[in-house]
Amino acid sequence: MLKQSAQLWIWGVRESLHVHRCIVFLVLDNSKALGRSILQCLLLNGGILLGSILAWEGALAPVVGWLMRNLVAPCLGALPARAAEALLHLGYQGLWLLPVYLVTMLVSCGIYNDIARTAYMVKQQQLQQQQLQQQRKGGQATAGHRPVGQSPAGGGGGGGLENVAQEVYRVVLFCVFFAEISTVGRLPYVGQALNVLLLSWLYAYYCYDYKWGLQGVHLTERLAYFERRWAFFAGFGLPMALSTVLLSFYQGAAVLAILFPVYILVSCDSDVNAVHDRIVGKAGTSSLRHLPIFALALWPTQRIVHLVTGGSGAAPAKLAAADSGGAAAARAM
Repeated sequence: MLKQSAQLWIWGVRESLHVHRCIVFLVLDNSKALGRSILQCLLLNGGILLGSILAWEGALAPVVGWLMRNLVAPCLGALPARAAEALLHLGYQGLWLLPVYLVTMLVSCGIYNDIARTAYMVKQQQLQQQQLQQQRKGGQATAGHRPVGQSPAGGGGGGGLENVAQEVYRVVLFCVFFAEISTVGRLPYVGQALNVLLLSWLYAYYCYDYKWGLQGVHLTERLAYFERRWAFFAGFGLPMALSTVLLSFYQGAAVLAILFPVYILVSCDSDVNAVHDRIVGKAGTSSLRHLPIFALALWPTQRIVHLVTGGSGAAPAKLAAADSGGAAAARAM
């Protein structure tokens, strides 16, 4: 089990680094909407957010420091000069950098949705063309492979209210999970390692969640599937986690926002089941134990949703039994 987990983790890292798949999507997208969305994301997060960070660190901060040391310190003293420099730094962050960060993150969420939707359509058209070519050659589609646009059995084909309930529950769940990550990261000795691991899972889930949502996969099945392939997803999300951990908060956020569209495209073209079958075999879905990654976040999420909705939401009850249908859904996703 340990050897298979390590191999799946390595394959997850390798899959995340296959960024050449982005070029395929750009070439196959006849509408060029994907390229425009990626360019918007690059200009927004790279030009405005990261540009604001580099402008302060590379130009404004040195100028302010020079002024404080050479003009303010001789007149008022070193301590007032340092205090004024710190206040200017805080003012820049609070009055400019924080609003820019919030606005760019909000706008980027819409761009990410557009990128995922366009990539999903391009991938679906590619699979349809491959199936047509196989039919013309007299072949048959691969057994057990589900077309991209087809919802799995028991998928999220519920009504509008159920979809809204799922979305609300999902948002609350991952807010609680992120708070859990922040808390665990403060633990002595093991906190940093656990922080990287949990962030890897969080970012990997974000990437694949776009595709699963477009496929109509129910939230319970997404979570169960993710927790059964925890080793692969831990590797897939590692580069994203390191980009935030090794940099300061705003720098990490800007770099991640720039790279995130790339990982969305990679996840759209990634076949997790094929990698899993290569390591554990097609009958090996139960050889690696289910890891309850979101277990600690489920109970407080249920309580919060219960208080907000007055106990009317059906999603918590279903999520409590998410693993019961996970094995069946795993082969369909």
